[in-house]
Amino acid sequence: MLPTVPLLSGYDEWAKIAETIEQVILPQLESNWASFFAPLKFLLSGSSDKSINVGYHSLPVPSKYVLAHIGFLLRGEAAISIGERKGVFKAPLGIFVPRGVNFELHGEVNGQVPYGEWLTFTVTTFGAYVLQCRVTPKVHYEGKPYLVIHPGLAPLVEKSCKQTTVSKVVMMAVFGLLARANPSLPTFWELLPPSFVEMPSVLRQALQLLHYAYERPLRLKDVADCCHVNLSHLCRLFRQWTGMSPHAYLVKLRMSAAWKLLMETSLPPSLIASIVGYQKWSQFRLQFVKTFGVLPSQARKSIPLKPYSGWSITNIVSN
Repeated sequence: MLPTVPLLSGYDEWAKIAETIEQVILPQLESNWASFFAPLKFLLSGSSDKSINVGYHSLPVPSKYVLAHIGFLLRGEAAISIGERKGVFKAPLGIFVPRGVNFELHGEVNGQVPYGEWLTFTVTTFGAYVLQCRVTPKVHYEGKPYLVIHPGLAPLVEKSCKQTTVSKVVMMAVFGLLARANPSLPTFWELLPPSFVEMPSVLRQALQLLHYAYERPLRLKDVADCCHVNLSHLCRLFRQWTGMSPHAYLVKLRMSAAWKLLMETSLPPSLIASIVGYQKWSQFRLQFVKTFGVLPSQARKSIPLKPYSGWSITNIVSN
């Protein structure tokens, strides 16, 4: 398996994703539908090459909420497996995979991992997760997942799941909605401490990792290794500049994101727990009460759903 590391170059900023949808995906869907987004039975045929998956995406949402996966190979090539079919394809390419169908986007064929850049969309009952990634022969780079909450996406995609062919009109409508949407999770800059620009470069790099991947399983030793510093030194820097340990900082990131989703959406608290990185509801509930002094359900009832401003890690959650 290739190691998966966060894509931190800024390549996965939402503005650039929306631009890609508008300037690349929608024009391809409009003018080049037959070859760009053809039915899988025509795109993929049996291959004698042995294909081995080399990279996985971890999605912080239970499978029961997932309706379909849509992917666009924007650059390079990819060894793709969907069900029993597989093949190696060049960009540009779009695929649609209904719920319940096994698929792999990052394959190795005959010992070779082709270079490819993807923009993927996991459509759910409440919206969609949007993710950019890049696979090279040595590493799988995964961007920050963006959560789009939109009630109109699910009905459109459910129609396609029930049909034998994917509708061009439906896909144009889906991506028209996504191009105009706004992500619901706090952005990188919303949660940064005011002193970020003055911090040592090692600490800024560590904060980048935490902010871009707070919903994923993280080991602090891995963060330290990525920053090329020992863990004890990283902990000292965190306490010096943020007043808390790396673990406490990570918890506050997750709690800030949870509070925002609780206040601005009607998603079930148990789903919010998964979205911000808690696999067990009991752990999330305990930490939420410890942080805010109320149960998630009590917080939502006491404060009407409305946009919340001032998303600083230092003023949303007390030390």
